[in-house]
Amino acid sequence: MVLMSDNSKPVLAEIVAVAQRGEFSQAERAARDYIDRQPGNEMAWSVLGYSLLQQRRVDEAVATYRELVKRFPDNPLHWNNLGTAKRQKGDFREAEEAYAKALQLQPDSAPFLANMGLLYLEWKRVVAARDYLCRAAQLDPTDYEVRIFACQMCLECGDEDRAGQILEDWKSWVGSISGSLRVELAAMLLRIGHNAEGEALLREQLDDPESSAMARARLVVTLERFNRLAEARAMCEQLPDPASEKSDDLRGEIMEARAVIAARGEDAAHARKMLENLLGEPGAERRDIMTWFLLAKLCDKLGDTSACMDYLRLAHEAQMRIAVQLVPELIEPSANPMNITNYAVSEQEFRNWKPVDAPALEDSPIFVLGFPRSGTTMLEQMLDAHPGMASMDEQPFVQRVIERMQAMQWQYPEQLGELDSAQCEQLRDTYWRAVAQLVQLRPGQRLVDKNPLTMLRLPLLVRLFPNAKIIFVVRHPCDVVFSNYLQHFNAPAYIALCSTLPRLASGYATAMRFWNRHVGLFKPQVFEWRYEDAMRDFDKHVERLGAFLQLTDAAPLRRFSEHARRKGYIGTPSYAQVVQPVYASSIGRWHRYREYFRPVLPLLEPAMQHWGYDA
Repeated sequence: MVLMSDNSKPVLAEIVAVAQRGEFSQAERAARDYIDRQPGNEMAWSVLGYSLLQQRRVDEAVATYRELVKRFPDNPLHWNNLGTAKRQKGDFREAEEAYAKALQLQPDSAPFLANMGLLYLEWKRVVAARDYLCRAAQLDPTDYEVRIFACQMCLECGDEDRAGQILEDWKSWVGSISGSLRVELAAMLLRIGHNAEGEALLREQLDDPESSAMARARLVVTLERFNRLAEARAMCEQLPDPASEKSDDLRGEIMEARAVIAARGEDAAHARKMLENLLGEPGAERRDIMTWFLLAKLCDKLGDTSACMDYLRLAHEAQMRIAVQLVPELIEPSANPMNITNYAVSEQEFRNWKPVDAPALEDSPIFVLGFPRSGTTMLEQMLDAHPGMASMDEQPFVQRVIERMQAMQWQYPEQLGELDSAQCEQLRDTYWRAVAQLVQLRPGQRLVDKNPLTMLRLPLLVRLFPNAKIIFVVRHPCDVVFSNYLQHFNAPAYIALCSTLPRLASGYATAMRFWNRHVGLFKPQVFEWRYEDAMRDFDKHVERLGAFLQLTDAAPLRRFSEHARRKGYIGTPSYAQVVQPVYASSIGRWHRYREYFRPVLPLLEPAMQHWGYDA
């Protein structure tokens, strides 16, 4: 944001008023005339710089603000505006220096802090952007634009609780913001899980001349994400021609929406062309990671393995540049993104566990585990389709219990066995209170807790819910690794894990060693759902699963795709797959990438041998 002083002298009031009315060309001429007569007048120079910047004559604006800071170096406003001009020019380093000077002169200026935050947002320095924007929002809670972008940066940093707090009172101020900001607010509501409110807010903007095209483009992408494809395609038909839009952002949004819908259709080649055109648009760097991942999937579908891997490399490198801002140590190749695998229970420790009271099978969750991209989402939807069970999107509640245990000054997992019945019940209560915020179980209904990497927290599950049924999904390790490499994840540690095939294969191998060792030690009630066998003989495996879960009627499990379509929003990357009937086309997909897998096959071979898979 560019800021103008409001302490103008009466002789300059008319020039200032012309600029404030938006008549920038006229204001520029008047300011120049005034400077010719009085070259040392600060306000005239300020009006000139403001008018030039509003006319997008950025180089001239930069020169004007340079003159201002030279003549009046103690006025932080001019340093701030020089920073904004430099930011618009794309000179982020010099913009940062100018904003820093403004903040040195006036440290608690909410607008100055906001501008620094917006600079870091564009620069993809997400941690710094979050910190500056949140500080600005704290100083001026009525700057709702800053609050919306502070929320966005909190989400980029994985700080969902803080993001929700920033928008907690959004209904009280939504009426005071512009249509374009309402579209941005809707996007944030959707990201924090307020799906109905976010969609409704987008629909409210469809008749607003200022924001209708942007709202329609965002709604297309939202409906596609909710698996409401017929509505998404109908909405896409109403989008304007992107070539007719002057705004780079709007043109990009329209192209992205059309490409997303095309990618869900049969013409992958056309969708690829649209996305590659999108990458050539101004401002494409704002959405390049998503575009690269989507292009990789389309190239895989088209059989262009080389292009697929090239796009994946670009996407993962860009993601890592963001992830290391959040967890700097992840940049080291030797770092273990899944360091929880370092915390194992020894045989001696397990033998020394105290006997404790435990809930019955009916009062325990059903845990669906397995390495991500093994097929856990399909299994979750199968179980959720049964009236006797209810699932929730992946939640970190088991990890929260571990954190609660540590807050109670107990070491995990070394002191699990020292917990008595009352302490175990206290930890179970932590779990169930978190669940109750999302799922209201009916009498007799059992909770399905699907979070694949809870497999690495098996010691806690066995201690708190020793009678729980656990379904472990098994799939060919190479298919699992490739499918993970093909996905866009948000958690920094998992971004790092998936950043290269060797790192991902090593992480997979470590996770499987951890799981197999502890299953052998604890001997919990585990049903292995082998993905490939289930796809080839689905009905047989459904019956076996139903028997394991002691279901009187397993038929609802077969209708999972219909249930998933009715459900709409599925909070995992598999949202487009689980609304389809059973298919086996993804089995063995990794073979097309054998040359890329050759160096990592030795890492995966122990798991392949354990599960009986061929290389």
